[in-house]
Amino acid sequence: MNLIKNIPLPISGLVLALLSLGNLLQDIHPYLRYLFGAIGLIFLILIILKIVSHPQNVKEDFKNPVILSSFGTFSMSIMLLSTYLTQFSSSIAYAIWIIGIVLHILLMIYFTYHFMIRNFDISNVYPSYWIVFVGITMAAITSAVHNAPEIGFLFFIIGFIAMLLTMPLMFYRYIKKPDVPDVNKPLICIFTAIFSILIVGYINSAPGISPEFLLIMYVIACIFYIFAFIKLIEYRNLDFYPSFSAFTFPFVISALATKGVLGKMGSNLILNCILEIEIAVAVIVVLYVLIRYLKFLKRNSGSRN
Repeated sequence: MNLIKNIPLPISGLVLALLSLGNLLQDIHPYLRYLFGAIGLIFLILIILKIVSHPQNVKEDFKNPVILSSFGTFSMSIMLLSTYLTQFSSSIAYAIWIIGIVLHILLMIYFTYHFMIRNFDISNVYPSYWIVFVGITMAAITSAVHNAPEIGFLFFIIGFIAMLLTMPLMFYRYIKKPDVPDVNKPLICIFTAIFSILIVGYINSAPGISPEFLLIMYVIACIFYIFAFIKLIEYRNLDFYPSFSAFTFPFVISALATKGVLGKMGSNLILNCILEIEIAVAVIVVLYVLIRYLKFLKRNSGSRN
């Protein structure tokens, strides 16, 4: 089936965004959580079917560091999916959570060896590398649901250290080699996800919250959000690429970070306004990319390969 064969692995970023958007909007209406969760699950199943039925194609994709690093959102999606399943079976949900963590750790090891040690090339360094190394923070975000905040906080520490180690490399890459092909330009929006995912992971797993530490991270996250939003506007007329997934989750997790900070700091008019704006942006961007992806898949599912 062409649909399964041609589905691009980076769509896992959209899956992660859909599952996260469901969590973001559940306060508005519980059904929204299940709606976006169901759509994300459908795409996740298609990805799994591709891995099973076309392993050689997947193996070829894994030779591309950008595709492989972007695919870290697959294991992150599995971790997040587990939180949807707890009300049906806590043991199955926990097992799926562990599977997601193990897959992500294996990705970190494989990616580090092949693309950071053996075949490192500064030209191939993109913000998608953060998905590999900082993405493990998703284990911290989801840990409380599985009553394992101590384990989650360990993964927050790992993600935070990974951010500190890779941030200078990322700045150096864009200063040293600012020219980026159109296909990889959307990846710049991942900048806004880094501190936001750490914020949500910290809030959900830390044994005690430091308001000062949280505020510092949030200010930096806001600066990165503005930068990414400007880039989103700048790249709005790009031809569609599977990398458009990078437009989605970063803006959803940013809204979740603001929601988390608001919950810790109490009602605040400015933060409330920021949250409403970020929710609107997240919904619009995710729906836009979802529509573009559906058109892309419809067009390519009819092609013969």
